[in-house]
Amino acid sequence: MNEAELAECYALLEVNPDIALEDLERAYLRRSYRFIKGRSGAADAPNPDLEADKERLRLAYERLAEHLREKRQAESAKRKRPVLPPAHAPKPASAALPPRVPLPVVPARDPREDGFILGRFDDWRVNTFVPPLLLLLVLLINLSPLKFFLTGFHVWMHEFGHATAAWLCGFRALPLPFGWTPVEPVYSPFVYWGLLLLFGLLFGAGVLERKVWPMIAALGLAGLQFYMTWRMPEHRQEFWWGAFGGVGGEFYLSTLFMLFFWVQLPDKFRWGTCRYIFFFIGATAFLNIWLRWRDVYHGLEEIPFGTMINGEDDQAGDMNKLMDGYGWKKFDIRRNYLLLGYGCWAALGIMWALFVLRLNRVADWVAGKFMEKPAA
Repeated sequence: MNEAELAECYALLEVNPDIALEDLERAYLRRSYRFIKGRSGAADAPNPDLEADKERLRLAYERLAEHLREKRQAESAKRKRPVLPPAHAPKPASAALPPRVPLPVVPARDPREDGFILGRFDDWRVNTFVPPLLLLLVLLINLSPLKFFLTGFHVWMHEFGHATAAWLCGFRALPLPFGWTPVEPVYSPFVYWGLLLLFGLLFGAGVLERKVWPMIAALGLAGLQFYMTWRMPEHRQEFWWGAFGGVGGEFYLSTLFMLFFWVQLPDKFRWGTCRYIFFFIGATAFLNIWLRWRDVYHGLEEIPFGTMINGEDDQAGDMNKLMDGYGWKKFDIRRNYLLLGYGCWAALGIMWALFVLRLNRVADWVAGKFMEKPAA
């Protein structure tokens, strides 16, 4: 449709060229009504050929509506189509970028600083002050009437001293809370291989989490188990689990409970909170037996002969066995247990200094280098 035809349609419908498609329909209806009104004798002069005019008006509307639709579609397509520069057109010069402003460097957060401070293993404040304060608290409890409520821990520690020595020798043993540990002095594969499996699991967890102390503990315990089961003479085995291990266990087991306060065990052990409970139990048992044997050595208290069940006259007591079966004198008993106590204090002090001075990081660094995977 050319410009002349468009102008004729605009004039017939009495609309402007910039009319919208929606307004065109209203203009067409209005013009049709005026034709009918003129036919009925309105002010406008009626067209003598009304039907022909109405047909011309309808055709003008349809042609103009089609034109406006095509125009709208062309404009819509033009908006959606990206305008690409010609292939031979020169590329526009890139705008100058603003100067780079360096971002502030935020130091990486150490994951060991997350969480409550008492749950951290390598915090020097925890390693330095918490163990001495716990020892002081337990000492005050041992010097108070509350000591009576901790007696059960002392009995269990004594019986576990007998039991652990028997287990390391490959014998079945059951520590009972009323002062008796029955031991079956016959080699048990279940006991030996069961303990060895536990040591292996501890070592494997240390390897997976790259923690050196669980690996050292597992290897040391496995080596001790091998020696006590296969290399130690039978009479020495009986000496350890039958006579010396009870009071001796109160010393060295309670010390181990405290030493493991500084050791970061694998995460599956939930050791962050449990270590405080174990340290408290170990401290109360250790201070009880240490204070008692210090008084025994200085003559303030008698050597505890007999057993808890049958009293002082029972010749099956640990001290009776040491004297009658192994030739110890009273002086030997006093001195050896006192020296064992000093040795436990020394081990505790060395461990405390090791972690306070952070010398343990050397072992962690060596283990990390040893277990570091080579680059591909």
